[in-house]
Amino acid sequence: MRLCIVFALAVILSSCNYLPDEPQQLSSVIIANVHWQDQGVPGITIVLVQTKDTVRTGPSGLAVFTVPAGNYTVRAFDINRGGPIEGSIDFPVVTRRGQIAIVDILDCLPCV
Repeated sequence: MRLCIVFALAVILSSCNYLPDEPQQLSSVIIANVHWQDQGVPGITIVLVQTKDTVRTGPSGLAVFTVPAGNYTVRAFDINRGGPIEGSIDFPVVTRRGQIAIVDILDCLPCV
């Protein structure tokens, strides 16, 4: 009986040595946070230039992209920084594997 238990454990433990052919890729996340002071600004168009993914900020002023690690440009449209509103503003961002990168975008609401 003891030999059966040892044999069963050996079989179970040997199955734990399985390694996948390719390591799993961990995605990164880019969060564009459009806000004025502590208030999120909804409805702002955000484009991830390299992938051409386009998202509008939600009620909390956030736009979220899931991407592989790398260098990206986040483009925000109709952001007011005081003075005339420019068509778009670019923000460079570097993502690391499995991490979150936050792009802080200030939109001056009273500056309109």
